[in-house]
Order: sequence, then structure tokens, then C-alpha cells
Amino acid sequence: MTDDPDDPDVADELEARDQLLLACRELLLTIGTSNAVALVAHINATLDLDDGYAAEAPPDE
Repeated sequence: MTDDPDDPDVADELEARDQLLLACRELLLTIGTSNAVALVAHINATLDLDDGYAAEAPPDE
């Protein structure tokens, strides 16, 4: 396998993805709808986070 300088660095690409997901998560946490809670739960699972945020959806009105 050759080191092609044009090939993306997988670690850098994953770090960029994680940063984007965390930024989206922070925004979703301020919304508080059941859909936002579901998205936060998916982000938590993707990033293997367990900080207790978005554990349950707010009651629907």
C-alpha cells in the first residue's frame, strides 16, 4: 500500500464527523421535541455517549 498524499486520512475524517455530530447534538438538545430527542439518542449511540441527556422524550402536547 502506498502513501498517496491525496488520500484522506481516515482518522481526520472520523474526527470531523464526530465534531459535526456533536455540534448537531448540542443544537438538538435545545429544541426538546420528541423528534430531537430521538436524533440525540441516535447520535449518542453512534458516538457511544452515555451522559444521560435525551434519556426520554418530553410529553407530546
